[in-house]
Amino acid sequence: MRTTILITTACLALMSGSAPAQTTTTPAAPADTTASPADNSAPAVTKELFKAPAGTQALTEVQPISSVTEGQVLASEFIGKSVYSGDGDDAQSIGELNDLIITPEGMVHAAVIGVGGFLGVGEKDVAIPASHLKLSVRSDKSNWIVVNTAKEDLQSAPAFEVSEKFTEGVADPNKANEAKTDAAPAETIPAVQDNKMAPATPAPAN
Repeated sequence: MRTTILITTACLALMSGSAPAQTTTTPAAPADTTASPADNSAPAVTKELFKAPAGTQALTEVQPISSVTEGQVLASEFIGKSVYSGDGDDAQSIGELNDLIITPEGMVHAAVIGVGGFLGVGEKDVAIPASHLKLSVRSDKSNWIVVNTAKEDLQSAPAFEVSEKFTEGVADPNKANEAKTDAAPAETIPAVQDNKMAPATPAPAN
């Protein structure tokens, strides 16, 4: 019995002695406290996105709005909707409302309508004054966007290149000029020469 106790004690001693060796970890490397190089970029320029209406003073404190007035619309509900040539049942769909251009005063300046193409392929954007947009409330309570013009007139109108005029949704008048300056010269396509057919080789005589 005494021998068993001594062996058990020795085993416990060996186990307790080996435990620290198994749990010993390598000290972590000191954190890099080297300061990052100073950011030499220009400071951000912040300005009002929308100006206060003429004759009113801009509020310094944010005052949430809890009511709406008749005639106000949600732009998100109309973006992507069809634009029709009239309000009759035989009106033709002339394109889709792709975007609205808003002035700093909060007024809708222009409507960007996607015309032509099929399922978005080959479509081009055409911008028209927002005053041409009309809202037709149908008998089934659906809303139509109406522009009194023919589809062919918009298809023949010059394209409005949004990507060349805006940077992340903000008008950039100098962008178009920079794009033209940086553009590579157009590749010259060589003229196709008249390739005359060589006379056919006569078949050997039998």
